[in-house]
Amino acid sequence: MLDFSKWVTMWDAYNSGGAVPGSAASICWNIGLGLILFGLLLLIILPVAYDPAAKGISIFFTVVLTMGVVLAFTSLALPSHTSQSSRPPSLSAQIMTTWNLDDLGECRSGGQKMPESRLKDGDWKCVAYTDSQRTELTVHIKGNKVGLYKADGKALLAKGKD
Repeated sequence: MLDFSKWVTMWDAYNSGGAVPGSAASICWNIGLGLILFGLLLLIILPVAYDPAAKGISIFFTVVLTMGVVLAFTSLALPSHTSQSSRPPSLSAQIMTTWNLDDLGECRSGGQKMPESRLKDGDWKCVAYTDSQRTELTVHIKGNKVGLYKADGKALLAKGKD
């Protein structure tokens, strides 16, 4: 069985939708969110209605709050500085690449199709095609490990693995 944890990590990063930590977008978002929280907190705490001198301070915190909102929205337009911005390969495509298969038919287990963007423990029956040869295979998934097995129970070796 082969470790597919890098593939899982790619999908986790893709599905998170957030900025990559340490990127310009992430830094901008964190500063903006901090300014928003700081501005809101002090506007709520500050008794503007009772202290006429506090009106200037409330204007200052309104400006801080506005800057925070602008920074937070600006972060959405900034690049996340990640090479994983595009959609990762599906599980079937990753298996086909790893085991050098020409095609991997629909994989099913108990009537359910094999998920394409996550690993789900179980055995999935498939039909694979390589060099005009048709082979019935079982995709076995346990945790972050994936293995392919022929009908006789022998493991199918991945390309480059002996």
